[in-house]
Amino acid sequence: MTKQSDLNTMEKEGDNNTEEMIPELATTSEGFVARYNGPSWEDMTAEQRNMEHEIVQSRPRTGMAGPFGPWLAVPSIAGPSQALGKACRYDTSLSMRESELVILLTGARHYCHTEFDLHQGEALLAGIPPEIIQAIPRDDHFSMAQVEQSVIPLLLVSSSSSSGDDDCIQSDIAIVRFASELLETSTVTDETYASTKAILGGQDSKLVEITSIIGYYTYCAYTLNVFHIPSKKPS
Repeated sequence: MTKQSDLNTMEKEGDNNTEEMIPELATTSEGFVARYNGPSWEDMTAEQRNMEHEIVQSRPRTGMAGPFGPWLAVPSIAGPSQALGKACRYDTSLSMRESELVILLTGARHYCHTEFDLHQGEALLAGIPPEIIQAIPRDDHFSMAQVEQSVIPLLLVSSSSSSGDDDCIQSDIAIVRFASELLETSTVTDETYASTKAILGGQDSKLVEITSIIGYYTYCAYTLNVFHIPSKKPS
């Protein structure tokens, strides 16, 4: 079963039931007032209206929340952006848990409160404990050292308390270290590359996926930050 089908199954069980299973975590972006949230329905071209319909159909829980409103102003950007987002979010070999760890780290590094807020619930659904989400250093506090100090020990505790698969936890830790280094330094050392590749089964393609997720969600973060998009779903 793919990540997309996993999420679709949860959605079919009902938004209310799903919401009840997710603990509330503090958010900081719901009150943002957007500088620009894309064209109004009245001002949209037929192409933009069709594209908005496709986006909403493909994202039944979140709809146009996030960067899609501003992107829709330029359909030639919105279409490929949506396709790249789907590929990075649902079509990689990473688990939802691994993907969400990477996305949260990206939002945290780029001062993107909206991205972080939107993905807290997704991370909880993917099985990431709330204490790990809350431990991720954000904004000026983000650094490789702080991630190592605050997040890695909790991943190890989570593993021991839940009798988790040790290989999975080691993968989580390797991915978190790789992502935090790339986000802080804009590259990774030969040592980090080699050790992460080894832990992830010797596949360079895994590192392509992690790097692509970080790149795409950095793009999302910049869009959300520039246009001051709130995490609250548009009505």
